[in-house]
Amino acid sequence: MPSQKLTGTLEEQCEFLYNLALEKMSQGNYTGAIHALKEIVKYKPDYRDAAQLLAEAKQRKSEQTFLLLMAVFGATVAVAIGGAIGVPNDLIFLVFVIVGALIGYAIGNLIRSFRYRRPS
Repeated sequence: MPSQKLTGTLEEQCEFLYNLALEKMSQGNYTGAIHALKEIVKYKPDYRDAAQLLAEAKQRKSEQTFLLLMAVFGATVAVAIGGAIGVPNDLIFLVFVIVGALIGYAIGNLIRSFRYRRPS
């Protein structure tokens, strides 16, 4: 998406960017949300809860990246195991990769749940 020049008052621009950030977050596009929120905080740091929402978007992006890396790690381990045991054909090898990615993702979620568990 090409960047566009915003027009209107600072308040109107912040409102546009804030709504855009909320839309991006609802889509799971935390990078886009972070970009929009940084612009708001840069020019009007006290606008609504933009600073708090920026921190939340950064946290969620970090979690998303961690889970993606865990899925890639799981797929990599599955490839190594499949290669070591001599998987007979590509279809079975692909199943190994998918299962490995799912297991890696699940382990990432498990680690994440322990990391963010609050003491009772």
